[in-house]
Amino acid sequence: MATNTNEATPTPSLIVGLRLAGKRAAVFGGGQAAASRAVFALDAGADVVIYGPNIPEALGKWTGSGRIHLSPAASYAAADIVAFGIVFVTNDADCNQLAVVQDAHAAGIPVNIAGNTEMSDFVLMPTYSGSSSLQVAVTTNGVAPRAASRLLKEIVRKLPADLEPQLKEAARLSNMARAAEKEHIKALAKLDVVAADATSADMSTAATAIQTPQASMSSSEAGADTQSATPLLDLASLRSGAVQVDQVANVQVASGYISHALSDLCFVYSAPEQEIGEAVLAWSRRAEKNAYGDWVSALRMETRSGAGHALWGALSSGSKVAAVASAESLPYMVPVISQLVARNLPLVVHASAQSLDEFAVAQSDFADAFLALQTNAIFIVSSTAQEAHDMALVAHAVAQAAKVPVVHLTNGSAEAAASATIRMSSHAQAAQYVDAIVKGAGSSGATSHAAVIQQAFAELKNTFGRTYRGFEYSGNADAESAFVSLGQTASTLQTSLPSILKQRSTGVLNVRVLRPWGADEFTSSIPATVKHLT
Repeated sequence: MATNTNEATPTPSLIVGLRLAGKRAAVFGGGQAAASRAVFALDAGADVVIYGPNIPEALGKWTGSGRIHLSPAASYAAADIVAFGIVFVTNDADCNQLAVVQDAHAAGIPVNIAGNTEMSDFVLMPTYSGSSSLQVAVTTNGVAPRAASRLLKEIVRKLPADLEPQLKEAARLSNMARAAEKEHIKALAKLDVVAADATSADMSTAATAIQTPQASMSSSEAGADTQSATPLLDLASLRSGAVQVDQVANVQVASGYISHALSDLCFVYSAPEQEIGEAVLAWSRRAEKNAYGDWVSALRMETRSGAGHALWGALSSGSKVAAVASAESLPYMVPVISQLVARNLPLVVHASAQSLDEFAVAQSDFADAFLALQTNAIFIVSSTAQEAHDMALVAHAVAQAAKVPVVHLTNGSAEAAASATIRMSSHAQAAQYVDAIVKGAGSSGATSHAAVIQQAFAELKNTFGRTYRGFEYSGNADAESAFVSLGQTASTLQTSLPSILKQRSTGVLNVRVLRPWGADEFTSSIPATVKHLT
């Protein structure tokens, strides 16, 4: 039996998503064919003009929308075609079909002729549209439309049940990213305005103007910064130097500086009145660059069930991500942090451990933080502004080297808002310190989180001259009792220790690393003479 080798082979088509919002579609014909094509156009956002005897009954729900119009086929003129963005012609169109197609082609308007793929510029595909932005379509280029429909049903049947919620979350993260990009563009515009007014010999004046809210931000943004009780640093000296610099800062500013310097994205989880993360938000508004020369996007997020999903999306994109949060937001983040631990994603959370007493005064409180210990993330603790700066460095270095989330618990008491003069690393030092820990962990083959933390403490001593350990004992070497505490309580006890020692033989064990818990280090840090722990 001879084979016909002259059969036409369908021309491959370019599959695109055509946006019709704000455009008009012409449908020539009536009945079900015209109705189905009109629905395609209406669902895509177009207004529809039907050249036919009537509006098909299937379009009843659209008749009162003002988006569908009827025009007698005899009223059509060639000049009308330019008013449309897309044209459909059905088999029962009461007009010269060929003339309509030629008019559309002459005007460069895509046209579809029912049952005639040869003359059609595009074909209609069976399409699945989900409740979110998901659309799935299959085409055989008009050769076997029923086969395409069966394939589509099979594909949709196998879609993951949780796909649409994931797509909605991805859309939300995408919107956040676009918002952050707009902030960057606005910040660049502000820099351009300042630079244009400055002479090349007086760029320091421009830098000063950039640091002044009224000179570089809108009045509402300026008011937000000037009304804040959070003191801000002069980042110019920290950005340009290669050594430590004395700066006046409180706990929030000290940890926030490191968070901003070593991150691309900072998410703030707190109420505005808490002033947690205010420094990071202000530096982002002022387009201050991080230690890597990049702009940092800082966004305030809601503290609620499911908080932290934005962190996952940002980390998955490869960004260096930090969160500045109140400790009360940590329990909401437990599911996300646990997943980040499982996927070895290096998040850093600077959490202010606090609660309000009956007089609305902030007190140091770790109760909410303890609820998040189950995540298997690393937990380290600081109290003073100097410790907050140093432990923030350790947190970012360990997170990058060990590929694990690190929670840095800072002092959230009212006393922590007081400023003190501390030694702060420059941008260059901070970046070099993190790089040294990452390379050191890789070359030494450190496999445990505890080993990486010890390397970070050792490098901190070598670079900055300050010593930290997982458990830090203060007091008599032959003490019979010892207080075991962490954070501000431990600092207070250490400060009061000289007067206590006059009356009794005691000591204080400050817990610096809460997770992973080093049982052997804990035991070895306490004098063998200790009989009672409190």
